[in-house]
Amino acid sequence: MTSCEKEEIIFEIDNLNRDMITVLGHGGMGIASTYPMNSFESIANCINLGTDGSEIDIQMTNDGVLVAFHDNDLSTKTDLTGIVNSLTWQQIRNGQYNESPYMTYAIVSLEQLFSNIPDVSSYRFTFDCKLYRETTDNAAYYDQFAEAIIAIVEKYDLQRKICIESADEEFLKVLQTKRSRYKLFIYPKNFEEGLITAKKLGLYGITISTNQISAEEVEIAHNAGLRITVWDAHSEQENYEAVQKNPDFIQTDDVKYLVDLLSATLEETRARNAARLDSIKNKRNLPFDSTSQAKNRYLLISFTFNKFFECLPVSVADGKEGFSRGTGLIGNWYNLYFFFINSLNSIEGDNIRVMDTNKLARW
Repeated sequence: MTSCEKEEIIFEIDNLNRDMITVLGHGGMGIASTYPMNSFESIANCINLGTDGSEIDIQMTNDGVLVAFHDNDLSTKTDLTGIVNSLTWQQIRNGQYNESPYMTYAIVSLEQLFSNIPDVSSYRFTFDCKLYRETTDNAAYYDQFAEAIIAIVEKYDLQRKICIESADEEFLKVLQTKRSRYKLFIYPKNFEEGLITAKKLGLYGITISTNQISAEEVEIAHNAGLRITVWDAHSEQENYEAVQKNPDFIQTDDVKYLVDLLSATLEETRARNAARLDSIKNKRNLPFDSTSQAKNRYLLISFTFNKFFECLPVSVADGKEGFSRGTGLIGNWYNLYFFFINSLNSIEGDNIRVMDTNKLARW
């Protein structure tokens, strides 16, 4: 395919992310970039190329400062030695990447990173929490790490734009207790394990290598109300195949290719969604006297309920498997909501698309 042909591709995306794929750089520009992963330069260039944002590997210093760094030991890629958590920020702040060809790039804290990105709250970020530590007091460490995340997220107004992933269930539980509305992802060894854990804890989604999940498994997760983030998309072919699986987020190592690949699809989806919204707005004040107008009124009601449930934590549900098992006041509201959705589905009329109730349940 030529580059011109790629721009004209329009994918039929079907996911829980408003049928769009959020494009995130993997540590910025990715593994094979001329910039070290998680450096300011890598993340800034990734954003400048038109991504929605970036995944960032984060670790915590001994004095509670969040640092963007991937590996277990600083000696693998920098002129420093030791675990990030064994040092203070003052001891780390002048460290430089020394792995060839990275000779002039500094290690950065999240504070330095976000304070130097204009309009930072307009971008999406995923924190991959690397919980490397020397302490054996896990409870205190998890609590301090969670509080550090909350502080930086709320300082830069990223509450609605941040996803947080970890392989550690206990750490996710700590975060969930402190901020039930945060979008939390389990980082499992395989899809089956991730599905069980995410449903058990009532998480937002699963982060997994694109090589470890199929399109059918993505659909299974979506039917359970769970978003999917995939990574390990290095080559153009791997990125193309990842898109065809309909994930909600892709952490790519080929930023420019994926942005270009999805550009036509993004424009088409935005135009379609805008047209639907205009259709609803234009008909909302008409008399309730036709099938078409009835459908539009039901759409307005479903939109209102959707916004209501968007503000509620998933944990209110019995069994934490989604609102479908809600009880008490929340359950009654949800049952009323589905009464309107089911009524809408039963009406025959114009061709306005009815959104899947599995999607609406977790939007």
